[in-house]
Amino acid sequence: MKEFIELAQKIKNKELREKLVEFLKNPKLSHKDFQKYPMEDLRNAKTLFGSSTSMAERDILNHSIALSQLCEKTAQVLKENYGIPIDVDNLIAASILHDIMHLYEYKQTASGVEHTGLSLDHTTLGVAELYARGFSEEVIHIVAAHAGEAGLTSPRNFEALVFHHLDNLLAVTEFHLYSHKTPEMMLLDDETIKKMLEEKSEDETK
Repeated sequence: MKEFIELAQKIKNKELREKLVEFLKNPKLSHKDFQKYPMEDLRNAKTLFGSSTSMAERDILNHSIALSQLCEKTAQVLKENYGIPIDVDNLIAASILHDIMHLYEYKQTASGVEHTGLSLDHTTLGVAELYARGFSEEVIHIVAAHAGEAGLTSPRNFEALVFHHLDNLLAVTEFHLYSHKTPEMMLLDDETIKKMLEEKSEDETK
């Protein structure tokens, strides 16, 4: 959790920062019935997402860090251009927390990413755990609403609205890059996607 703890240090609200760091240092599930599920190592953790006809694998750590960076920059733009005050602390916390229960929902096996058999989806379990640990209503709401209309609840403030759309933006990007795609589902042509992946590979080797 080292990378997440370093990211949490950017949070200015002392109470939220300390509560988040405490969670990251001890991410064990509170409810005894769910402690039977092992936690995947964050460095290797991936999740499956997509549709019934096409799936992609998401790197949870990279996705969460990228989402945090997008939230920070978007909040700055909204404040400078529209005068909208955005609680960046809550967005950073939600970036770290919104997908963290995927560590219990999926595992790496010799044949790839597989579901653990967890009876709750990552959002439901995440909201329950954050509630049990006394996180603020605002942070819990952002996590609960991150899937938008298709999730547990719709976004009801600017932070949740911004978070949902940025998370969705990354999901679309990751789907195009990493899915075992069917042509009719893709917005970008194969050549464009190939070029994006080649440029990503070149950047990683520099």
